Amino acid sequence: MSRGRLAFLILAALIVAGCEVGASAPTHSIGVIKLGVDLPLTGDDAPDGLPAKNAIDLAFKQAGRVCGPSRHPDACFDLQAATYDDVSQGIHDPAKGAKNVQLLAADARVLAMIGPLHDSVAKSELPVTNAARLTMISPGTTNECLTQEPADGHCQGLSARLRSGNPNNFFRMLTTQPVEGAAGADLAFRALGKKRAFVISDQTSFGLGIATTFVARFVRDGGTIVDPSDLGAFDPNQPPAFGSRVQRALELGADVIYFAGTGIGAAASLRREMAARMPQVPLIGSDRLASSQFAKAAGAAARGSYYTVVGPYPAVLRGAQGFMRDYKTAYGHEVGTFSLPAYDATRLVIAAIGRAIDDAGGALPTRDQVLKQVAASQDYRGAMGTMSFDARGDTTLKLITAYQWLGANDAAGQFVAQPLIDG
Repeated sequence: MSRGRLAFLILAALIVAGCEVGASAPTHSIGVIKLGVDLPLTGDDAPDGLPAKNAIDLAFKQAGRVCGPSRHPDACFDLQAATYDDVSQGIHDPAKGAKNVQLLAADARVLAMIGPLHDSVAKSELPVTNAARLTMISPGTTNECLTQEPADGHCQGLSARLRSGNPNNFFRMLTTQPVEGAAGADLAFRALGKKRAFVISDQTSFGLGIATTFVARFVRDGGTIVDPSDLGAFDPNQPPAFGSRVQRALELGADVIYFAGTGIGAAASLRREMAARMPQVPLIGSDRLASSQFAKAAGAAARGSYYTVVGPYPAVLRGAQGFMRDYKTAYGHEVGTFSLPAYDATRLVIAAIGRAIDDAGGALPTRDQVLKQVAASQDYRGAMGTMSFDARGDTTLKLITAYQWLGANDAAGQFVAQPLIDG
């Protein structure tokens, strides 16, 4: 073999080897990007906050780094969490939350945050993060007034005041409380087969809100509201007395009663009255009936009572099964109430940061670039399902879970259905 031929073969082999090494070499990090985390990690709220934190940590471990997904796949940043506890004296504290987000806003490497879980904490944090253009994605808040201004005016312009004229920076993974009314209607009409509903409302903003959405949805489903005149209005400040209400519901042929109120004692009193006059008719209420105190107060009459809760029931969601297995393997116990939305929130914002890296030309993106990409998230396929954010930052994936009480000594209700509210 000639020297020239041998040199050519050696050079070709080196080129091929070099290409193979280059193709298999991992991308290198060019910096660090931080995500803030604000959750209740100690005290009475820790059983909610710690499983959410675990889910966030799991999403971080699975991602490892974030890179530009299309135009700059070689521009990668290591992910770090900047985690804060918003508990003070054993319970979540809005003032502590505000201090936490001030610290997060002061760190230029923090490009977004996950949290908080509680509406009151979000209310105190939003003005700080909005001024700093720091994206917030909450896995737990449900108060409609954080993002909306309903026509009845009960929110009194809170959403606008929290933002001081700046564009929105707040997003949430769970739907809002008024949607519970629609879920209660679907539970009554579609799951339980009830056609004639009697509504009882305590006239609070919450009660009237879910009563109105229940009525609209129940009628749309094909049901009848047997006494639409005042939606069974009662004074929550007076001792509960529902004998005449239940008798009227009986005379009108109601086959379900919807309780749109906040008082556990009032709901239990209503249920006991129903057991005496119309024992086969079910009672449906909101998450205010989720407390075991309701079951105890209702006694034997608790059976036949149903309630709804905003949020997913992971066991029945096909897309959540892998997450649930990974979570239990990593932490040795089942997921918590807010684990799944916290996991999806983290993965969604990491994907948005990747797109923002592309927007920044492969450099560290700005908070505004991250905010733009989070707001533009459309048809994101998470473990909970496919979702987008509307212009207010509310999720389009409206998951509600329905439960029933089986007896006075139940520690928790039994799962019934996972309604998906459209529209």
